[in-house]
Amino acid sequence: MRMRSSMKLNIFPTTVAVALLSTIAVLPEVVQAQSAAPFQVAQQTGTPQIDDFSVNSVKQLSPGTELVFTLQGTPNAKATLTIGSTVRNLPMQEVQPGIYEGRYTIRSQDSLSNSTTVRANLAMDSRVSSIRLQQPLVSTTATNPTSGSSTGQTVAIESFTAQPVQQLDPGTELTFTLVGTPSAKATFSIEGVTNNQALNEVSPGTYQGRYVIRRQDVFPTSNASVTARLQLGQESVRAKLDSTLTANNGSDTSTSQLPLEIISPQNNSRVQGSVELKGRSAPGATVNVSVQAVTSVVGIVGLNRSIFNQDVQTDAQGNFSVSFKPTLAVPGTQYEVSLKASKGAQTNEGRLVLKQQ
Repeated sequence: MRMRSSMKLNIFPTTVAVALLSTIAVLPEVVQAQSAAPFQVAQQTGTPQIDDFSVNSVKQLSPGTELVFTLQGTPNAKATLTIGSTVRNLPMQEVQPGIYEGRYTIRSQDSLSNSTTVRANLAMDSRVSSIRLQQPLVSTTATNPTSGSSTGQTVAIESFTAQPVQQLDPGTELTFTLVGTPSAKATFSIEGVTNNQALNEVSPGTYQGRYVIRRQDVFPTSNASVTARLQLGQESVRAKLDSTLTANNGSDTSTSQLPLEIISPQNNSRVQGSVELKGRSAPGATVNVSVQAVTSVVGIVGLNRSIFNQDVQTDAQGNFSVSFKPTLAVPGTQYEVSLKASKGAQTNEGRLVLKQQ
């Protein structure tokens, strides 16, 4: 009996030791798995991303003034706006993918200032990102030249248009023109297609940008939503497209506007010698080009005479070009170039002013 008992005692410690060693060997893997799991879940789910939060600064925070806030970030989320203690969780509308807009009209009982804290939240499911507005509500361009233009003018967009095309087919080039505050940064976005494409300043206050439709682009059945943004220092302003992208747009072609674009020279350019005018319209269209010269000679202001008038046909791509040479090249002479495109019942007109160098 003693011998059997001794054998049991010898076996038991060995079994316990093996079990303990096995547990210790496995334990680091268990701990590692438990600590790694939350990190992996966070990586998979993530939180909404906020790229930018801005406001269209106003001249004064008076009753009736509308404040327009813009938030850029993760699309298809829920955005809200809080302005101090005045308004909380004001919904912001997603005007295009990833761009949210919130509007608030100041009431007579509101007490707002540039020190008022403004925050925006972007939520998706139970995850929320927050950002604080770093831009002043009131424009400071008049007192702080680094935050705006040197003239102290408020950023504004006068017009945002597109040169209509016949079809939104792959390879078609869309041309956009924005007129507004000069020496600013301008961009345009096409809903569901492209965002923040550059508009280059071709002359003071006039910006142009182009976009060639790709095969993978999907435009909505109705006219696409196109917006422009003009930014100068801390101030920015947005505007929707004033015109349609297509000349027809589902309506009768007899009432549609024929496309007409002047490619070169730019408006208000100075010219010397022969002038070559290049443009674009619909294929097979007729473009009439007429030029009037206005010259000041010996104190006589506004001596107006016609120096050129010609019809030109566009090629298969809609391009055209024509050249004219002033008969009397007097420095300071202004050339008023008028263009009229026609094809069937469709017409369109354009105008260009050039100055003799």
